[in-house]
Amino acid sequence: MFRSATGSDKVELNIPFEEPTVRVVISEIASRPDFLALKRVVLDGETLDPRPNALVMVSGREISTLDGLDTKLKASDELSLLPIAHGG
Repeated sequence: MFRSATGSDKVELNIPFEEPTVRVVISEIASRPDFLALKRVVLDGETLDPRPNALVMVSGREISTLDGLDTKLKASDELSLLPIAHGG
């Protein structure tokens, strides 16, 4: 679902902050017109929080085990948004 929204399985962003957080990167994604489809399927429309629809990982660790959306990112980190599938 996310891959079809971005047209790719990987997106590289150049974030111009010294110590960006997951929240900063999510805000960048939300502000870019080329990610409008991703914004619609991933982010909560009011809070811009991806967690209702995605598992958010930083270099293989779920952000709830770190500092949540305030987790600081290093240049070598990989931020992954994994869709949460619901079924019955």
